[in-house]
Amino acid sequence: MIDLNNGIVVVSGGGSGIGRGLALKAAARGARVAVVDIQRDAAAETVALLAAAAGEARAYEADVTDLEALQTLASQIERDFGCINMVFNNAGVFSGGTLAQTRPQDFGWLFEVNVRGLYNAIQAFLPALERTAAAGGLAHFVNTGSENSLAVPPLGPFSAYTATKHAVFGITDCLRRDVKGSGIGVSLICPGLVQTNLWNAKRTRQDRFGGAREAAAAAGGSMAAGRTIEATADTVFEGLDAGEFLIVTDPRIRSFAAPRLDEIARALDTADARITTL
Repeated sequence: MIDLNNGIVVVSGGGSGIGRGLALKAAARGARVAVVDIQRDAAAETVALLAAAAGEARAYEADVTDLEALQTLASQIERDFGCINMVFNNAGVFSGGTLAQTRPQDFGWLFEVNVRGLYNAIQAFLPALERTAAAGGLAHFVNTGSENSLAVPPLGPFSAYTATKHAVFGITDCLRRDVKGSGIGVSLICPGLVQTNLWNAKRTRQDRFGGAREAAAAAGGSMAAGRTIEATADTVFEGLDAGEFLIVTDPRIRSFAAPRLDEIARALDTADARITTL
């Protein structure tokens, strides 16, 4: 079981949804939590919940698409709390539709937040985790992927979003290789449906990508079939306790991920049969 007592945990996208659940779970284990969100009010709401549960936390506002802002943030959190132990790179956005239906602005928005935002966070917080690891402390990146990281779900389509979450898997696996032997751990969360407001992600969309827009309430209907935020956070921490790289939070993902694994295995078998010499 990972020891977070008096540890410093950073959670991006911590103002709602899975991020809020992870922040609450970390605080329940004794961590001091830096709650980061593009909306300061949302981060402050999470901090108020943590304070009510006797947790120590601070709210920070940051846009993960801004590398310089994240680098400044990392330094500020170290000044406020001390050595950072765990970074949950959870900030992410969503938009539906096929590739043909996805507007260029939305395609850019999804990749800027979900993919470049993850890269920016790694760039910003890696030096802090390297210092922590060098001093013998717990140092761990936890990146939020999706069931969409593992295969193409039957629900949808939300093709550009799925593509970003495939990229998150690739970046996280490369990061695991890059930091091997450094003392820094890396994990990838792959949630299925969770009862969050991700369906209304455009409510915080930056002006350069078309500005904020509220989605119709009916758009979130399918999320009601998802696991709760609390149960998802519990599963994540069970995976972290077990030292897992890949943490899947919903067994229903198997129904569409397994056929992809079978397809890959068949392609490899075919390559073995076709190519006998190199």
